[in-house]
Amino acid sequence: MEKKMKIALIIAAFMIVAVSNSAVLALAPMGPPRAQLGQDRWDLGIEYTRSTMDLEAVGTVQDIQGPITISREGEHEIGDLESNIITARVGYGINENWDAFVRLGIADADGDIDRIFPDGAASDEYKGFDGGFGLAWGIGTKATFWEDEELSWGGLLQITWLEPDDSSITLAGDPVFSGDAELDIWEVQIAAGPTWRAFDNLCIYGGPFLHFVNGDLDLSGSTVDMGTPISVDASGDIEEESQFGGYVGAQFDLDQDTFCFIEGQFTGDAWGIGLGASRRF
Repeated sequence: MEKKMKIALIIAAFMIVAVSNSAVLALAPMGPPRAQLGQDRWDLGIEYTRSTMDLEAVGTVQDIQGPITISREGEHEIGDLESNIITARVGYGINENWDAFVRLGIADADGDIDRIFPDGAASDEYKGFDGGFGLAWGIGTKATFWEDEELSWGGLLQITWLEPDDSSITLAGDPVFSGDAELDIWEVQIAAGPTWRAFDNLCIYGGPFLHFVNGDLDLSGSTVDMGTPISVDASGDIEEESQFGGYVGAQFDLDQDTFCFIEGQFTGDAWGIGLGASRRF
């Protein structure tokens, strides 16, 4: 019991440190940070994630008023971006301590986009971005570094690409404005931590993770002011610096080769819930 309490305290400490130093949320579920298939074995699973995060995109904005075009550097804040990701996952055990996997599925996204002036003041508030389900895919690997009967330590690396459909948008305070926005994201997650077998059919896992986000934002639209056509054409790169997060989850063994999991990922201003099930062959 004393050993189990120590492991629980370690996981809690990881979570506190990660949440207090983080700013963005990872999207894809991670599962236990360890290999668990066995050499030359496969598994097939399905996963779902619901998440919310904030992003920034920096690039070029062109404001076109009649014959006049003004081009400048622009910044956009993408606030409360909510995503649903549904993927199938296929994994393969390279050896007893090393797994690899691929994912393929669909993802959507919706949120608000604010254009920020150089002085930090919000200018244009674009509403209604609601990108329908588009392609989502990813690759990853897991490894076990050390283990005994109840406890193992390991890590994982995974990359996920999301391409929700583009969406029409509106401009706050301008009922005439009509526009479209498209958002593509790819991310890298690197995690390490313990997996503790609390009971014969239950494992608790968690730890800190590093998170890198990149992507593209494309936005265009037009309106009319006192008979003069006005349009905007913007593109930006999403370039988040390395961020820290923490996650914790539970995996339930339904039988020797079938298991399911549920996990939470947390940061300073965001959250996400993931769940899934898998069968080994």
